[in-house]
Amino acid sequence: MKRKFLLVTAVIISSQLYAQDSTKQTLDEVVVTATKTPIKQSQTGKVITVIDQATLQRNADKTLTEILNYQAGVYVNGANNILGTNQEMYMRGAASGNTLILLDGIPVNDPSLINNSFDLNNINPAQIEKIEILKGAQSTLWGSDAVAGVINIITKKGGTKKLAPSANIAYGSYHTFKAGAGINGRIDKFTYNVNYNHTNSKGFSSAYDSTGGNSFDKDGFKQNNVQANLGYVFSPKLSVTGMTNYGKYNTDLDGGAFKDDKDYTGVNTSFINSLTLVYKLRNASFHFSNTLINTHRTLSNDTTAATDNGDFYRADFKGTSYVSELFGNVSLSNKLSLVAGVQRNAQNTSQHNNGYSRDFDYAYSSALGKDSAKTNNYALYASLMLLNLNGFNVEGGVRYNHHNIYGSNATFSFNPSYNIDENTRAFINISSAYKVPSLYQLYSEYGNRDLQPEKSINYEAGVQFFGNDKKNSLRLVAFKRDIRQLIIFYSDPVTYASQYINRDKQNDYGFELESNMAVCKKGNWINNITYVDGKGNTGSEKVKNFYRRPNFTFNSTFSLQPVSQLTLSPSFRFVGSRLKGQYDAGPARMPHYYTVDFYAGYHITKQVNAFADIRNITNQHYEDIVGYNSRGFNWMAGVSISF
Repeated sequence: MKRKFLLVTAVIISSQLYAQDSTKQTLDEVVVTATKTPIKQSQTGKVITVIDQATLQRNADKTLTEILNYQAGVYVNGANNILGTNQEMYMRGAASGNTLILLDGIPVNDPSLINNSFDLNNINPAQIEKIEILKGAQSTLWGSDAVAGVINIITKKGGTKKLAPSANIAYGSYHTFKAGAGINGRIDKFTYNVNYNHTNSKGFSSAYDSTGGNSFDKDGFKQNNVQANLGYVFSPKLSVTGMTNYGKYNTDLDGGAFKDDKDYTGVNTSFINSLTLVYKLRNASFHFSNTLINTHRTLSNDTTAATDNGDFYRADFKGTSYVSELFGNVSLSNKLSLVAGVQRNAQNTSQHNNGYSRDFDYAYSSALGKDSAKTNNYALYASLMLLNLNGFNVEGGVRYNHHNIYGSNATFSFNPSYNIDENTRAFINISSAYKVPSLYQLYSEYGNRDLQPEKSINYEAGVQFFGNDKKNSLRLVAFKRDIRQLIIFYSDPVTYASQYINRDKQNDYGFELESNMAVCKKGNWINNITYVDGKGNTGSEKVKNFYRRPNFTFNSTFSLQPVSQLTLSPSFRFVGSRLKGQYDAGPARMPHYYTVDFYAGYHITKQVNAFADIRNITNQHYEDIVGYNSRGFNWMAGVSISF
């Protein structure tokens, strides 16, 4: 493995040295997630990656988590299983729920989930303009859950024409059908973008049939998404935007690992509404946003068709989040700026489930009410940024957070960087983060009102090289993350009484190597390598607990335009061996695997593009989760039209 790693590293670095410096893709576009204010990528010492519109168009037939899976430091367990699978995101090896998801800069989560994360199945890539991935502890500017990083999903806004319709249609393996339509434009001071997408797939069995009898039924998926962005400019100083995102999907489920179930189904709904006001002055701007997020999940198992004679189960989970935020960007001089703001986040959940187990002849039920299972969280934050003082840059900030259950906590960030020359930057990040206890951890039958937030400190050091025109880059980052007051589920070995408690520590570390290079004038080649490892600490005992997370991943994507109308893009992905889940069956370690994909797109006219996307060409059999199927050789082909 070491020899393979050194060889891959040498190939990437040597290719960077000999790559040409011209391509249509630029690496110096403006980003907002790093500082909450527009800044060029080359001006910040934070580790940020942008998935641009061209990349999203080449991957429009993939799910959002499939696209994220190709990024350095990001591993989504279950992204290549059947559509609608519950997925776990591990950014830099951090546990699921430690990556904050933003939609247009607004924190989104599901208070009805145990870890308060957000179901990315509800976001359709066709409705996204670009994605900004900010790694490292980011709680100072972004709040709870930003322990390993932040993913900001920026949706499409109004266009430049009065009316610009678009449509797409595709069909592929597992009888998967996708279609969408939208309109966008600008009428005087009013802008709009409305987009609808539909997916329907017969799928394949979620559970793996280890007997080889092929008796497991196919688990289907049906989804509808609507995204709308409206904006109005009252004056050069004042503007308002409104965003609505509605997603609903129905999915068939199985009874568990290696276990078929023909009548187990789930329905998931997400409804996000946000209103934002922006007021601009000569040297300052002020932003106020108010967001309502409603989620609703139902699970139903009708009794008789599971392989163990069946269980009865009914469950209903609802979650509501209210997020209000006011912040300002103030330019104090041509080199010094300040970001400061206040945020309120209120959540509640109602949960009801009941069932009957035939195996144990046992009936059970539980319930949470939204009037009791609720929290309020207030925060104040500020960050100063100094740019280009004789090549030196620094950003430093603090955040004060007050939670109505556990009280107060604070975080800090310190991010100095130095421009060695106009193409080389060295940087250091030292920052803290926190994750508040979820409503389930506080109020469920296993809840504990004395829980404290998980707290962490993150250390990063790295260097980044840019080409003369910022179209080539190489970045190497080493990181270390220490988490304390880890929230765990504890069962007393004598009484079997169970409860969530603060106890363990977690120490993780690793590095990322990323390169982006132009190849002549015809395309570009993107590579990334991630190594991550860590251990838990229970008292004096250290535990290997990197369950389902690979220590080593490698991604490589080559995009070529031999002629202006044609795009060819082969890609390769390698996922190293990893520990199975703590309660999964099988050997202790799951084997490594690789996949090879190939995309071809052709512009029949300026407005019409046809594509074919072939995935897992070598038909590798692998399991991200023991006992569950992943996709073998599969394909998708379609046409998109835009005016």
